[in-house]
Amino acid sequence: MSLKPEQCNAFFRLMDQRYNRVSTVITSNLDPSEWHTLFQNTNLLDALLDRLQHHCIKIRIDGPSLRTAEDKPPTERAAAPKKSKTPSATSSPA
Repeated sequence: MSLKPEQCNAFFRLMDQRYNRVSTVITSNLDPSEWHTLFQNTNLLDALLDRLQHHCIKIRIDGPSLRTAEDKPPTERAAAPKKSKTPSATSSPA
């Protein structure tokens, strides 16, 4: 998927207006180096990434999805193990 030039410009203007004024949280399943596939204008993207990465804190989360089995589509639900609603035999009363 790629963004239209007017979408890129609008996003850049929004981030530029927020730069050094307010906090912004951005989540993505792409590393910033992979954003070139989304943004056609590499000069604009470089300026955007420069603003986003200046004074930023990056948190990279790797691991399994946090979605529960009930949130997954029915085809994936069948493959997910069922959670037991009864306490195990080794648990002690509180």
